[in-house]
Amino acid sequence: MARKALIVGSSRFTDPSFEGLDVTTEAAVVAAVFGDEAIGGFEVASLSDQSNTTVFSVIARFFDAAGPEDVLLLYLIGGGVQGQGEWYFASTDTDARYAATSALSSRALRHYVETSDCRKFVLIFDFPFSGAFAESVMWVGEDFPGERAIVAVSATNALREHEKGPSWSAGVLADALVDGLRTGRADADRDGVVTAEEFGAFLGREAVTPVQQTMYHVTPAAEHLRVAGSPAVHGTTPGSDVEWAADATAREDFLHRDELAGVLALRLTDARMRRPDVSFLVHVDGAWGTGKTTLLGFLRRRLDGTFLLVEFDAWRQARLGRPWWTLLTAARDAIAADRGWWGRRWLRSAEVFARARRTGAPYAFAVLVLVLLVGGLAFWLWPRQGTAGGWSEAAKVVGTVVAAMIPFWAGALVVSRFLLWNSARGAKLFEESGTNPMAEVSAHFSWLLGRTRKPLLFLIDDLDRCGYEEVVGLLDTVQTVFRNAPGAASAPLFVVAADGAWLRKSYESKYPVFEHCVARPGKSLGYLFLEKLFQITVPMPSFTTALRRLYIDRLLRISEGGDSEIASEAALLRGRLRGEAGREREILDILDEASAAAKAELVGDATRALAQPVVREQTEHWLRKFAPLISDTPRGFNQFVNTYTAHRAIRTLEGNTVGTDTLALWCVVRVRWPDLFDHLEAEPSSVAGILDPALVSDHFPERLREVAASASVREVVASTLGGPLYQGRIEQCCGVVES
Repeated sequence: MARKALIVGSSRFTDPSFEGLDVTTEAAVVAAVFGDEAIGGFEVASLSDQSNTTVFSVIARFFDAAGPEDVLLLYLIGGGVQGQGEWYFASTDTDARYAATSALSSRALRHYVETSDCRKFVLIFDFPFSGAFAESVMWVGEDFPGERAIVAVSATNALREHEKGPSWSAGVLADALVDGLRTGRADADRDGVVTAEEFGAFLGREAVTPVQQTMYHVTPAAEHLRVAGSPAVHGTTPGSDVEWAADATAREDFLHRDELAGVLALRLTDARMRRPDVSFLVHVDGAWGTGKTTLLGFLRRRLDGTFLLVEFDAWRQARLGRPWWTLLTAARDAIAADRGWWGRRWLRSAEVFARARRTGAPYAFAVLVLVLLVGGLAFWLWPRQGTAGGWSEAAKVVGTVVAAMIPFWAGALVVSRFLLWNSARGAKLFEESGTNPMAEVSAHFSWLLGRTRKPLLFLIDDLDRCGYEEVVGLLDTVQTVFRNAPGAASAPLFVVAADGAWLRKSYESKYPVFEHCVARPGKSLGYLFLEKLFQITVPMPSFTTALRRLYIDRLLRISEGGDSEIASEAALLRGRLRGEAGREREILDILDEASAAAKAELVGDATRALAQPVVREQTEHWLRKFAPLISDTPRGFNQFVNTYTAHRAIRTLEGNTVGTDTLALWCVVRVRWPDLFDHLEAEPSSVAGILDPALVSDHFPERLREVAASASVREVVASTLGGPLYQGRIEQCCGVVES
């Protein structure tokens, strides 16, 4: 097996419309990193500033010479052009007016991928219009023949490429790509291998400008395709004299994402054991780049084997079809993959039969009527005398009847097509022609749940890259079709990693006319929708000053004292944490005793100790005194407890041991007035406008002044149960400062 890379760059052009695209340096550094044995390990060939004929010829030979087990990497950087519904990569002699005859088209590149004997491809397009170029390569026409493992990354968001102007440039991917591979940041799970999924996801987060958003596509066969090694894991960081950790701790997540995944795994498992018939939805809330995808990766590793995991990239799936169809297809594929060869085929046959039994009755009846009708006509027209004339007349009549039956037969075929839902077009036809199609989809999903031996867990990522129609469509489908599937003994669970502000704005954009009549003071329409949908929202941990310092110290192997001293201290306190089955405050006090270095080692143990059932039950009992400040409904109190549990876990992972009553009071604000909570979290000093109503206009925007000045808000903020919530306490509750 050979690993071959071709870097094609163009910086000099005869057409002045491509001026300003000097990518010589970027092409060189990308070639170097992929050619490094410790990183890419590719045999690299470079092509710079060549004519279109030469580019065509070299690329054609590159794909044609590869064998089935080879890995091919093609990196195109330079100029791009659009013309007559097609997208092109520009060469030195490309004329933008006649791109069809002077540039490499996306269709031509797709042809090379389709016809190559190779089955593994890494395609990187780093030029203007590369988003549309990549979409054309990946999705135009039928699927690629055979199981081709392909990852295609493009430097632009195809949705905005018509706005091309001076801010558009080539080489957007180069810096992030080189940084991610050389430092190992692209290796999300720290296992020493950068897979296609990790590679695309990393560039999607990091290679971003105000007007350019990286896109990536990964075929199912390519999810675990090795793009590069991770030298940071193996202690061979190029260009640095700093020794990178090579022992077991170097494989841990420095930012405690893995520990947070452990807490989530415990909650999901507990929810499944307590109420297997009730669906449970978790929202992982964080802005872009806060590590949500990394967290899902750790969660996947912890729950694989306990749950049947359905990994769902909402951004990619939004292009394929209806939300219900993409979710159903993903679930069916996961269930089928969990079975053996015969099991998959049995499932397929049983599924066809199950669908036919429910929705296929009209189709079967139509076919039966058709057969009886044709048979009756044949019997009636059959000549009583076997003369030539009789047979001739009968043949004419039968021909006429058969011709008349063709539309009926075509209709039967159409019914049979949407019966199987094997394509987006078939799903659309089914949805538009059924009397109650979503009820049938929900019923069939229940049938699928009964075919798996493990509970189903959907891991939904990148929803905050979709348009508001796609966001609302997917979440509404989860809520109305999949969450309450009738007759399911084991309800599905969902973890949705997405920026909460993006989700809320999506609902508010979808239903703007209801904002003023439905929204409540301090709780916008978007919050009401998410409150109805999710049982618990888990914010991503803050990147505090202490955590940032610890992260750098770990990378550089700097410690406050000897490693043995820290290990000894951590071991002693860890033993006390494991044996502690008392109140929450006692666990936090143990954590407070630790030095800064030892505390960093213990936060995961403390978080797990707090999540133990006996501690959680005692904490919930302690929190009951806050019930009068919440609501007189069980749902309101349950939401408060879940909110407190999530915030306590996050603060503990940050090494923050804020008091129980203070944090609980802060969570009361989060549950009752989330919009007010967001403002105070961003500007803690604004609390002065609540404690002194005369200052409210100085600290709050007009939309929040009425609620901020209300007696109910002041009662909570100034409460003796953990309050008053002055600026310093709010900052501690938010993780801005450490205790």
